[in-house]
Amino acid sequence: MNIFTFLFVVSTYLLFIIFRSFAEVSLESQLLFSSFFILIIGIPHGAIDHVLFFKKRTLSQIKFYSIYLGLILVFLVLWIYFPFWSLLLFLLISAFHFGESQFSEIKASNLIKYLLYPVWGVALLSTLMHYNLKELIDITTYFKDTNDLQILYDKGFIFQLYLVTNIGSIILLLFLAVKSQMNLDRLFSELFLLLILHITFYLFPFLIAFTMYFVILHSIKVMHQEYQFLKNDNDTFKLIDFVKILLPYSLLSIFFTALIIALSYVGIISYSVPLVSIIIISVITLPHAIVMHIFYNE
Repeated sequence: MNIFTFLFVVSTYLLFIIFRSFAEVSLESQLLFSSFFILIIGIPHGAIDHVLFFKKRTLSQIKFYSIYLGLILVFLVLWIYFPFWSLLLFLLISAFHFGESQFSEIKASNLIKYLLYPVWGVALLSTLMHYNLKELIDITTYFKDTNDLQILYDKGFIFQLYLVTNIGSIILLLFLAVKSQMNLDRLFSELFLLLILHITFYLFPFLIAFTMYFVILHSIKVMHQEYQFLKNDNDTFKLIDFVKILLPYSLLSIFFTALIIALSYVGIISYSVPLVSIIIISVITLPHAIVMHIFYNE
């Protein structure tokens, strides 16, 4: 068990005790909890995309920022005109990105890696949806502008996806172990993690369960990878230096995210807070996932 899985298990246990202490945790409390940790820890893990990119490739800053912001703008336009397909695209990008960050250091053929990344990522998301499908449908149908998105939450389809991708993930992990491309310690660690994810997603509401995964097992892990990369590139690089380069774009992203959500909340932006939140996360995820793919593979 690595440090990230350990932190996840401890957090799961502590939150379980907290949830047992209350008869019910309101959706507003869940949103507050999730928003706080996603803003404070989730957003900063993509705040140095520019630094990582220029460590890997040579490109003018004007071209980089034009492409980066251009991708955000294009995805934003897609959300305005094709919300369902935009949500589907966001989930597929997220699935691949989550899988790649989890297994980026695995030494295997491109065929196996590019099977494992999306299969594991879809298993993660479909498991989260499967155990919390009623809650997802309730939240989606509660707001007028998210009502059309519920077509994605077909019970039979989600269950089939849940079964196929979870079984597929286990088969691919066993294949890597048989081929000696993953040692037994790592195999058992990954199988244990899958079990813990199932338990967590079953026990907790959708927002809490996703936040726990996204913050601890994804964002903190990715920031650790980024820090180790920069430290290996410069022996004098310290944790305080890492924090300093994270801060500018983190604070900028947090400010504008909070501002847009506030404008939605008071009705100045004619989209509901949940939809605005999904859009913000998705448009940021697209260029971030591309930069991290370059980071992991070059």
